[in-house]
Amino acid sequence: MNEDELLQFLNDSTWDAPFFKRLAHNDTGEAAGNQAGVVIPIELRRFFPALDPSLTSAQAPTVDRFLSAEMFTPTQQVGTAVVRYQFQTWGGTRRAESRLTDNLGPVRNLARRGDMLIMQRSRDRLDWYRLLLVRATDAAFGRFDAVTQGRRWGIFFPDRAPVSQVDLTAARQEMLAAVSQPFVPVRENIPRVATSRTAIARETTFRETLIAEYNRSCAVSGIALATLTLAEAQAAHVISLERGGADEPRNGFTLTGSLHWAFDRGLFGIGDDRRVFVPDRVRAMPENIWLVQYHDHFIAEAVTPELRTNPAAFQWHRENVVSAWN
Repeated sequence: MNEDELLQFLNDSTWDAPFFKRLAHNDTGEAAGNQAGVVIPIELRRFFPALDPSLTSAQAPTVDRFLSAEMFTPTQQVGTAVVRYQFQTWGGTRRAESRLTDNLGPVRNLARRGDMLIMQRSRDRLDWYRLLLVRATDAAFGRFDAVTQGRRWGIFFPDRAPVSQVDLTAARQEMLAAVSQPFVPVRENIPRVATSRTAIARETTFRETLIAEYNRSCAVSGIALATLTLAEAQAAHVISLERGGADEPRNGFTLTGSLHWAFDRGLFGIGDDRRVFVPDRVRAMPENIWLVQYHDHFIAEAVTPELRTNPAAFQWHRENVVSAWN
């Protein structure tokens, strides 16, 4: 990729705004006796999942979380792996330090002091990142050096900050506040997000909450394909945002990708009895035989009763989407 293609790569709408770090000796393994991994400065911790360094001690010197990482250089993708984001205290004897460790070899083995590691978090999954190593010898380095104005680390595009843990916490508090109010299926003049950061935070909180509430599985099929950090199940809005629905759990449940597609097109609905309903016209089509197996099956429910899909949402969906097949 040339410089313009790399900038386009970083502006991919499926990924949040990038942040970066210029690598030091102790990030690349060049320093003698170096602890493995890339040090994450305090300023950048806000763009990673929350970990509590106060939980570390002599008995439990490390707290961590596994992340999926796609790794790139300007010319190619060099690897995909599960990596570890951790706080390490060296047996509780030193102040906690945050690092990315484990399985970073595809980029770390190519890196030298002064190279730039650009990081982005997926807009769909909080635990999915991509890492772009731009070496000082790469043609694009000069332009990227100018964009970052010689800073050691920080937000890559000065006018575009990624979503932070503070943003996600605020979005969750807003969502829980909405759940405490009476459910309104379709809302007029829903207060939409003022900034893209807030939009991403709200979407992500909706998705992460539902995936956890349904134990990472589909509420209709029970399919729970997953890796350490990713689940195949998707968070589905019952009433779409475009038609006045809200980003809150009572307007959602989980579906596999195929069932999500089918639900959005009214190929099935959910009755007041919480059973799957597939209209006769849909069942009569040979192409839909896989879907028919779920007809009249009960759906799984969110673990927390207050976060279960509101019956009025399913009713709206039946009357306004499934009705096209009646």
